[in-house]
Amino acid sequence: MLEINNLNKSFDFNYILHDINLNVNENEIVQISGINGSGKSTFLKIISGILKPESGTISIINKNLLSRDCQSKKHIIYWGHNPMLYPHLTTYENITFFLKIRNQNLPENIDVILDEVNLLDLKHSKCEKFSQGMFQRFNLLRFMLSDWRLGLMDEPLNGLDSNGEELLLKKMQSWKDDGRSIIVTSHNSDKLKDLISSIYELKDKKLIKI
Repeated sequence: MLEINNLNKSFDFNYILHDINLNVNENEIVQISGINGSGKSTFLKIISGILKPESGTISIINKNLLSRDCQSKKHIIYWGHNPMLYPHLTTYENITFFLKIRNQNLPENIDVILDEVNLLDLKHSKCEKFSQGMFQRFNLLRFMLSDWRLGLMDEPLNGLDSNGEELLLKKMQSWKDDGRSIIVTSHNSDKLKDLISSIYELKDKKLIKI
C-alpha cells in the first residue's frame, strides 16, 4: 500500500525527520506516537503532499507520491488540526466543493449521513462559528463520503464528544475491514488499542517501531 524510504525533512537547516522508513499494508492501522514537536504532524503533511521533503521516496500502490502526477494523490485523504473548509460557505456547500475536487458527487442519502455525524441541523449554516467538535465531525464526514485507500489522521479524537468518538472508532474498524489503511497520531492510545496493527514512535528525528 504505502512505502516510504530514507525520508528527510528539515526546517532552517535543522532536521526534524531523518532517514525515515515505513511500510503500511492494506487493512492496517498504524499509530505514530511521540512528544509534541517530534514531527508527527510534519510527517503526515509530507505524505499528504502539503509539505515537501528534502530527500527520500514515497509511493502508494506503486505510484510515486512525490511526482507532479496528481493521480496518485487521489488515494489519500488527510485529517489535520486546521479545518479544511471555507468559513463563509455552508456545511452543504463545503462538502459539495470538497467532493467536486475529488471528482465525486454527493450521495443521494447525504441527509442520512449528515444526521449520522450530527450535522444535519447545520446543513445550510455557514461554518464560520463551528466549534472544534463540529470541525472534527466535518472531518469525519469527509472521510465517510470520500473514496480513498490511505487515511491520514492527526489527533482525530480531539474535541469529539463520547458519541463522536464511538462513531469514529466504529468507522475506523469498518474502513480497516474494507481493506483501507490508516496512519493516525493520537494521545488516546487506550481508545485505539483494539484497532491498531502496529505502533511507531517518532523520537530524536527517527521513526522507531515499538
